Order: sequence, then C-alpha cells, then structure tokens
Amino acid sequence: MKINRLTIAALFLTASSSVFYAQDGRKDSIKKEKKIEGVVITGSARKGTESNIINTQKKSVEIIERVGSAQLEKQGVSNVATAVTKATGTQKQEGSGQIVIRGLGDRYNATTLNGLPIPSDNPEFKNIDLEIFKTSIIDYISLDKVYNPKLSGDFGGANINIVSKEHVGKPYFKVGIGSSINLQTVNIGQFKLQDGGPGFFGYKETTFRPGNPYEIYPFSTKWNFKNEPNPYNSNLDIEGGFNLGKFAFFLYGGFDNNYVYSKGREGFYDSEGEPLKKLDVDRYTYGTNTTAVLNVAYKLNPKNRLNFTTNFIHSSEQDARFFQGYMREIGNDVIINRGDNKVTSTVINQLYGNHKITDSWTADWALGYNYLSSKRPDRLQNTLNAETKELIAASAVNNHRYFDDLTDNTFNGLVSLTKDFEKLKVNFGYNGSYKDRKFNNTTIGMNFTSNVALDPNNIDAFINSYNNGLFVYNTFRPDAERYKPFYYNFEQMIQAGFANLDYKFSDRFVAQLGARIDYVDIKSKWDDVIFQQGKSNKTYTKFLPAFNMKYSLSDSQNLRFAASKTYSLPQAKELVPIAYYDVTTNVYGNQDLYPSDIYNADLKWELFPKSGEVISVTAFGKYLLNPIARTTYSTAASSDMTYFNIANKGYVVGAEMEIRKDLFKWNNAKLYTFLNGTYMHSEQELKSESELANENRGKVIQFSGQTKDKVQGVADFLANVNLGYNQKFSSASILDFVISYSYVGKSLFALGTNNVGNFYESPIHLLDANLKLQFNQIGIGISAKNLINSENKIEQVVKGVGYDHKNYTKGRQLGLNLSYKF
Repeated sequence: MKINRLTIAALFLTASSSVFYAQDGRKDSIKKEKKIEGVVITGSARKGTESNIINTQKKSVEIIERVGSAQLEKQGVSNVATAVTKATGTQKQEGSGQIVIRGLGDRYNATTLNGLPIPSDNPEFKNIDLEIFKTSIIDYISLDKVYNPKLSGDFGGANINIVSKEHVGKPYFKVGIGSSINLQTVNIGQFKLQDGGPGFFGYKETTFRPGNPYEIYPFSTKWNFKNEPNPYNSNLDIEGGFNLGKFAFFLYGGFDNNYVYSKGREGFYDSEGEPLKKLDVDRYTYGTNTTAVLNVAYKLNPKNRLNFTTNFIHSSEQDARFFQGYMREIGNDVIINRGDNKVTSTVINQLYGNHKITDSWTADWALGYNYLSSKRPDRLQNTLNAETKELIAASAVNNHRYFDDLTDNTFNGLVSLTKDFEKLKVNFGYNGSYKDRKFNNTTIGMNFTSNVALDPNNIDAFINSYNNGLFVYNTFRPDAERYKPFYYNFEQMIQAGFANLDYKFSDRFVAQLGARIDYVDIKSKWDDVIFQQGKSNKTYTKFLPAFNMKYSLSDSQNLRFAASKTYSLPQAKELVPIAYYDVTTNVYGNQDLYPSDIYNADLKWELFPKSGEVISVTAFGKYLLNPIARTTYSTAASSDMTYFNIANKGYVVGAEMEIRKDLFKWNNAKLYTFLNGTYMHSEQELKSESELANENRGKVIQFSGQTKDKVQGVADFLANVNLGYNQKFSSASILDFVISYSYVGKSLFALGTNNVGNFYESPIHLLDANLKLQFNQIGIGISAKNLINSENKIEQVVKGVGYDHKNYTKGRQLGLNLSYKF
C-alpha cells in the first residue's frame, strides 16, 4: 500500500469525497492545521475500513450507521442487498433485493449512489434491486435512519447511500474466478429454462411479429421449456487501480450467474378456509449480472477536487414455474406452465466536486444522469385441465404471451455551501430531481376454438404456425389497433431548498437545527385494459424541520437525540391504476393515493471502547399519518390486491442494540464479534368504510371486524450475530473465518378483507459461514450459505388457522473463489 504524506487540510479533502451526508469534523481539522502548521500525517485514506467507519460515526453530529467493504469482505457478502441487512434494524424482502428498515418497506426508503438518486429497475418498486450492485465496487454503504434536511424529504425508514470505491495506494490489477453449487438445485438433474430467454450471459432478447392475427403466427420462440444439464454458478471479476499525475483511476468488470430451484406451495383461501387457489409449485430461476465501473478522481490542488463515476449494470432473470392443483375460478384441478424473463440495463453517470473557497467557505456540488431500460421480452403461460390435459379454452389470460418495456431517464443536481464561524456552521443549498418514466405492455392471449388433449410437456405440438386456425389472438384491443400497447407515462419533479445550522455550545455539546422545503409535481397518464384511459396531475409542498443533537458524556461516549418531520410518496405502480398479473395474486394501482406524513424521533447512547469498537443502544419512534398499505379487494371470492391510505394514523416504536467488539487477543490472532438486534411494535387505526369511500371514489375496504391492526412490514424482532476469527501470519498473509446468523421475525404482509384473514411473513433463519485466506498475492475464499435452509413463507390466517399463501426454500449453497493480485 502506498503511503501518502498529507497535511491535515489535504486529509480533510480526501475524506470529503464521500460527499454530502455525514459530518466529518472539518472545522476541527482546519483549526488544528492553523495551530500546528507543518505537521505531516502518514497513512492511507481507505474509507471502507472498520476503524474509519466507526471513527466517522463517532464524530458525526447526525446519527449515522455504515457498513464498510472490509467487514463485507470478511463475511463473504457479494451484493449490496445482503450487505445492508448486516446493519441494525434492516431486513431484505424475500424474493427480491428490496429492503425493509425499521419495519418500513420500499415506499418509505430511498437509494442513492454518492448522494444522488438512482432509478428502480422494476416498475413494481420505488428502489432499485440492490442485489445487482456488487460489493466489489463500493467503499461503504451509509444508512441514514435519522433524517436531516440534506436528504430527500421522501423518507421514512432510511436513505441508503452507496459510496463508490476510489483508488488509493499502489497501482494494482486483480483477477478473481469462482464457482458455487446449490445443493437443492443440483439434485434435480435437469434445470428448466424458457426458450428464447436471455441466454447464458443474459443479453438475448426476443419479441413478437405484429401483423394480421388470423394469418401470421406472431411468435418466434417455442412454448416448450428446455433443459440445462449443468446448473453450476460461476463468477469472474477483474479490477484495478492506478494513478496518472493528479488523476486516480479505479476500474472494475465482472460477470456472475446463479441457478436456484425451489419446490413449494402457493394458495389463496376464502373466509371459511376453503381454497380459491391451492397449487404445488416447482420453480427454476436463473439470473445473471454484468457490471462495469469507471471511477476517476482528479485533485486539482489541495483545495479543489473533482470526481467522475460511470456505472453500467446489466442483469437478467429467467423464472420458470410449474403449478399443479386446484383453482376455483376454473372449477377443477389445473396444470399451469409459466415462464417469465426480465432483462435490465442501467447506466449511472455522475460528476461531483468539493471545493475549499476560503478558510471558512466550502462548496460541494453534483450532477447526475441515469438511464434505465428494463424489458420483459416474452412471458408465457399455459393452463390445462389436469384430468383431461386440455388447454383451458375460455380465457385469453390463462394462455398468453406478454411483452413489456420500461425506460427511465432521471436528471439530478445538488449544490451545497458551508460557512464556518467560530462556534457556528451554516450549510444551505438546492437539490433537484426530474424523472421521466415510460412503461408499455402488450398481452397476446389465445382463445381456442376447440378443446384438444395434449402433452403438458409438449405444448408446441399443438400451438404452432400450422395450427393457426384453431385459436384466435386476443390483445384486448379492437382489430384496427390490435397490437397497440397499453401504457403509462409518469413524470416526477422535486425541487428543494435546505438549510442547516450547527452550533457548538461547548467542546462536548453540538446541536443542529435545519429545515427543507420540497415542491413535488407528479404527472401521470395511462391506458389500461381494466382502468381504460386517464391522467392525473398532483402537486405538493412540504415543509420539513429537523433537529439533531450530540452530547459527549466523555471522550468515548456520546448521547444523541434527533427529531424530524418527513413524508412518503406513493410509488408509481401504486399510484397509476394499471394491473400487474400473477398466477395466484393480481395487484392494481389506485390513483387516489396521497402522501403520508411521518414524524420521527431517536434517542441513542453509544460507547467507543477503542478504535474499531462500538456499543450502542437506540430507542426510536415513528408516527404515521394516513399510511399506505396493501390489502385485498372487498369481494367474497377475489385474490386481487390494491393499495389505500388505509389508516388515519399509526406508529412504530422500537429499540436497537449494536456491539462491535474484540473478545480475545493472543499473539497475532483475535476472536471478535459484531452483532445487533431490533425489537419493534406497531399499530395503526384503520379508517371506516365511509372515510375510505369518500377518498377513493366509492371504493371501500370491508375489514374483518377490526378497527386497529399492525403496520405492514414491521417485524417483531430482527437480529444479526457474527463471530469472527482473525489470524495474521505476516503483513501479507491473513486468515479470516466468520460465522453469520440472521433472524427476521414475523411481520404483516397484507391486510385481508371480508374475513379472509391477514397475510403474515413467517420468521426466517439464515446461517452463513465464510473462510478467507490471503497468502501474499493469492486469495482463497470458501463459503457456505443458507445452511439452515429456512422456509420462506407467507401465511394467510383465517379464523386462527394458518394456510400457505406462498411457501418455498432456496437451498444451501457451497462456493469457492480464487483471486490473484498483481
């Protein structure tokens, strides 16, 4: 590692490129520089080390929590979604890369890269799937669970800020390869993949051929699924860093793929516990990720610094599901084959700068442009009578192909000025964001003119171009515009001004008072098969005060308090009234949703026994006005879900504990732990039918007699326990062995109506083990993940009896990784 000689002022400038959201003690650094001018510090500014992470947390005026790259490397964590769950009070929504923080899910959180927003890759979510971000490209992840006015006001659980890795030290080049197997997946022999899917590397796309629906067979791919004989996971990574004059370059390129087979059940039940749908499911999922990153840092002089980063992330997922069981709407047992694939490309470009204008004035600014393209090219579904093996002829939804296309262009900007006085620091600025999202979809359903018995594993024997006269295509449009896609357009502009005042009452007591004004303008337009055509224009102005305080009880202890007001906007897919279809559940948007207001309070005590160690306890509370929640429609035999501002008010209260501590040390070895736990309780006061009808154009929810219930997504208890062993054989030869256990408690998934019961996510247990060996330039990693193989279950509880809504396991995984660093 290259040793840098830095004055204290230069050290500040290096640290400040983590950009905007943590107080970094820059005033103290400047004052010390004046007093002891000429003193030189030797060291390297690696922001992701555990000691640096905890030191920043100790000095910050705001309550922050970070997960550094050094900790993640020890745990064998490969993606940001899993990395975030290592922080206190966080959990990952099973089946996706979405994060729930302090019980508040996707709509309440925000994701930024280097302080600027990044778009979601899925029309169903507000935040990007964090699983597609590799931990190899980051220095650390910052979780701001307490609000301050420099953050977006659309905030409830936390702002997740991913900080890009920047090259520091000697030039290097590193190559890594690896492979893993899922024990549940390799045992099945043949892994099912959809014909025409994204392919091994995830780039292949297909489409349909529009034309005369009675003469042209529109599909170029088969209905039958193919077999993959060797479902072994693999990964390849290359990265490097070097300096060129005043420039520092970091480059990364990597590819990995992942095969997962699961066997489980899905269902939906009526108010007597009788099944509307009850199906056994075999599921085959194949995913890929290709990532390329360039990060350039340019240090003009000790007072001015520029950074440019560009990220290209391409991901794909093929999902083949095979259902067998009962569906009441069809009237008998069925066989359903469903293939789904998604291809996403994301490009994130950012330019930002840090400037020390005078001894007391500093400026930070950033510009960003993000482009996202996400497609579902060729989803298919067949539904057959299980007894007669005939395709269900009556409904075009049950036998169809589906194609969609999402594009998102986002422009972001930020400027922040800071003025230091003797005891006062004033920070103010402007933050702007403009999003333009377009979503198109076409369903080509098939109505059969006669019932034909066929082999469920050979659909192509019947549905093909030669049998074109035996079925009629239905795109839910009139013949004149048969292939015109349904769509929605969504524009969102947020402009904000913010200001913060930090006043140092004494060496031990610092307080921050600030405010932000957000102006939100949302325009949407849609054309949907159920909701027809429509448009909406909504504007909101939000005033958001915030207070943060830190009192140092001693040099190693802090007492912190924070209070703020924020809000939560409806997600695009919740607000725009279009339909999202699945086999067992359909979900619809609601154009009458409006933002929830949130009042937040935190009280935290923290102790720093020594460098790299922390013990903390936090009490927190959130008071929500008009919270949004998912619920079933009020019909006696419906498995459909939608969204309402479901309650007048609600609250989440909880307590968090975190410990990072060395337990024992001997010679060049140590035993250490980092663990955290969160207890939460929630309740919401549900609205009456008349209140809901007034707000939602007559649409109502008929609850099951309750006037109060839990808040959606709030687990009763969360825990992460990590026990590590570190052995240093020499400065270049190190062994790290870490065992990690995580627990996610029971939480409300959705409120049921008409006595069909609520839906609850059952507890999940996760156990991983990771061994890392570093011998000079050679690295060896051995991992064992999901060793408990806990059930991922959503349970529908009717009259005290639990029924499986979804239930599956993901399988145990063993992996080996090798790397060589030049």
